Amino acid sequence: MTEHSRYNVGGQEDGGVLKNKLNINDQKTLEDAETILFSDAYKYFFGLLEKGKLKFDVKFIFQIHKYSLETLYQWAGKIRTVEISKGGVLFCASSQIEKALKEFEKILSQNMPASIDAKDIIIEKLAIIHCEFNAIHPFREGNGRTIRLFIDLLVVSHGFNPIDYAKSSQHDYIKACIRGMSKDYSQMQEVILKGLSK
Repeated sequence: MTEHSRYNVGGQEDGGVLKNKLNINDQKTLEDAETILFSDAYKYFFGLLEKGKLKFDVKFIFQIHKYSLETLYQWAGKIRTVEISKGGVLFCASSQIEKALKEFEKILSQNMPASIDAKDIIIEKLAIIHCEFNAIHPFREGNGRTIRLFIDLLVVSHGFNPIDYAKSSQHDYIKACIRGMSKDYSQMQEVILKGLSK
């Protein structure tokens, strides 16, 4: 049988489709619903950015996830309690996520782009933020889209356009994420460089 879920998880839900509040049992329909919700989240948070009401910290990442997916999932904005892997890569153990997030808060603070930073320095910092968050993967679903929205808001606040990840292939993006698990941020820097413009 084909694996419907994008992650390998112990105790598959609803034949491979994540259990959700709307009782959707078709994977394509569920993915379409998630896409619509994240599109709405982009509009909402960019509206807040224009009003200068955003603070770029870990708490805000959780707010993005909750706002984006709470229509669908009970666990939106909450730390996952299951172990997940993707493409043979095992993400942070659920029992270690809180500790890992405290370390990530420090990494985020140390790598927050500054107005005086040159573009290459901003790209280095964004690659670290993206990869370190990805290694934790604190949510059951929606980690990549959440950190990409967070980073898009961050770059727009520094005068850039949202990053166009389509400038790189999905294969290259996934490869960049995998390399970032071992703190090799070079390929993610390339992905961001290709997609970042003013």
